[in-house]
Amino acid sequence: MKTLLLASAAALAVTAGASAQDAGNVHFGAGYTFLDFDGIEFDALNLRGGYDFNDYVGVEGEALIGLGDEEVTAAGITGDVSLDYIVGAYAKAQYPVGQGFNLFARAGYAYAEAEASAAGLTLSDSTDGFAYGAGAEWAFNGPNAVRVEYTRYEFEDDAEADSFGASYVRRF
Repeated sequence: MKTLLLASAAALAVTAGASAQDAGNVHFGAGYTFLDFDGIEFDALNLRGGYDFNDYVGVEGEALIGLGDEEVTAAGITGDVSLDYIVGAYAKAQYPVGQGFNLFARAGYAYAEAEASAAGLTLSDSTDGFAYGAGAEWAFNGPNAVRVEYTRYEFEDDAEADSFGASYVRRF
C-alpha cells in the first residue's frame, strides 16, 4: 500500500518536470470535500495533483485532510471522531464536451486513517480499498479551472464513504 502511494508521488514528481515540454498537462488543485463515512459526516480540505497524457487519459493523486471532529453517541457513550486523512491514487478517463469543459471518471486505491476518543480513551484505525467516481471540470480563464466531483470509497470490512467536492484547479 505504501509502495503504491510512494510510486504515485514519484510519478507526479517526474511528470511535473515534463510540464515545461507539455504545457497544460500537469494540474494541481485545492478545495473542500464533504464526506459521509458510514453515517458520520466530515469536512475535509482536498489537495490534488495529476498529469494528463492526452485529452482522454490521465493519472492523479489526492490527499483529503480532515477539518475538525464529529460528535458521535454509541451505546450511551458520547465521543469525538475525526478523519485524519485519506490519500489516493487514480487512473482517470476524461472526455472534452466543449471548449474548456471536461467530464471525467476515475478509479483507484485509497487509504484512510481516523481517530476516536471517549471517556479518556483514544483509538486510531486505518483502512484501505477501492475508490471510484466522476465529475466535471470547467476552465473558466486559461489555465484556471473549477472542478466538482463525487467519489465512492469501498474500504475493507464493509466500511463505505461517499464524498462530494469542489475545488480550484491550476494547469501548467
